[in-house]
Amino acid sequence: MQQSEEVTHLERLAAELAQRGLTAQVVTSGRRPHVKAANPDTPQLTERVLCDRGGDNAWCYRWPWQQPIGPVGDLGTVADKIAAVLRSVEGQS
Repeated sequence: MQQSEEVTHLERLAAELAQRGLTAQVVTSGRRPHVKAANPDTPQLTERVLCDRGGDNAWCYRWPWQQPIGPVGDLGTVADKIAAVLRSVEGQS
């Protein structure tokens, strides 16, 4: 049952990222379920985002290196942080 809840949180995040103009896909095959997010204007800018329960048993989005991004209840802030990481800077290669 936990994986289903995990995937639900990832699907919500993918939808929120898409509203910010990013491409976001929930990947459930192979590794742990995750969101593969990318900047469509700069295809090299991609990131994986995981979701799991922290030490306090609360659901949290995390970078692949296990650094927390934010709780699932703060979806807007989490999506903003991911979008900032994937933002391309004009005039730079």
